[in-house]
Amino acid sequence: MAGSRALARLHKQQIRFTADRAEAIAELCDGAEAAIAAVRDLATGSALGDAALAKFLDENGGLL
Repeated sequence: MAGSRALARLHKQQIRFTADRAEAIAELCDGAEAAIAAVRDLATGSALGDAALAKFLDENGGLL
């Protein structure tokens, strides 16, 4: 839902997509995909071990 709202807002605004903005959006999408994959792993029983979880958090800025 949040992704849909963000896309709707972007569509309504007259935003110039510079290379920096495109890169920031791509990084945001990569982070969201990693978070979804981690939750999917937890939900399907293939939960991350301590080392894998630490690596995931390290790669994603420790935001989770």
